Amino acid sequence: MKMPILIVLFFYIAISIFQISAVADALKLIFMTSNTFFEGLLFIISLFLTFTPFVGPILGIIGATFIWEWNIFFSALLFFWPYMIGFFFMVLRKNPNQDDASKIKSKDIEDAQILDEEKYK
Repeated sequence: MKMPILIVLFFYIAISIFQISAVADALKLIFMTSNTFFEGLLFIISLFLTFTPFVGPILGIIGATFIWEWNIFFSALLFFWPYMIGFFFMVLRKNPNQDDASKIKSKDIEDAQILDEEKYK
């Protein structure tokens, strides 16, 4: 059971390295730095910005699209995959309130049938 966890961890770290690099490149593009010290400082800032919701992915898409010249669709897949998976599972999730509503409707139908039976007796 440990092996799948290690594989998932490996791929998560690999994707994170791509994301951090793209955000660092986007920050270098935005601030137009060519100084090595400032590039290192922007890299440290990108470590924190990469995992900030919506700010990190948007900066990453800018870096991957403009610096690496990736297709915007593939760069969006790289950065918004957790949101896409979360949305997918939200759509597929069974709504517990929906089951209660169907039970209430079926109980109402049974009550109506009982009333109809008593009416014709």
